[in-house]
Amino acid sequence: MSKVSSPVSKGTGRSSGVRVLLRMTGGFLQLCLNIFIYAVIIFFVIKGIHVCYDMAYRIFGNVQVEEDPGRDVKITIYKGETTMDIANKLETNMLILDKYSFFLKVQIGNFGTDENKKKYEIMGGTYILNTSMNYDEILATITDSKNSIEGEVSVEEADTKP
Repeated sequence: MSKVSSPVSKGTGRSSGVRVLLRMTGGFLQLCLNIFIYAVIIFFVIKGIHVCYDMAYRIFGNVQVEEDPGRDVKITIYKGETTMDIANKLETNMLILDKYSFFLKVQIGNFGTDENKKKYEIMGGTYILNTSMNYDEILATITDSKNSIEGEVSVEEADTKP
């Protein structure tokens, strides 16, 4: 038997034109994959910046749930309740947009102050709040016990009442 020469290169079974086409296709697919990965990264960076901006605006900006005149809501805050419990109560009653931004506003306001003299020391009592109030107005109301329409009740006393 004699060996017959063919235009196909030895060992690969493919012509040089097919190899070039495969390299070009592979390069194009790699370029498309890189563009897709960078687009996804840019999307999430922009989304993260948007979320951070919204949170910062809720903490430091003038945010209210409704325009004037709003509606009045009666809220009872018990002595000894945590700030997060109060923020959750305010969010449930639609007085604030986000309990986490309210919580952070209180924590940032109390940062660096003495334990005995906090800037935002929330007092127990029953308050009438309006949905058109911003965070600063709500905090000004619930940090002053003179604004309470009923006496102060502790968490323990509230749990023992039928």
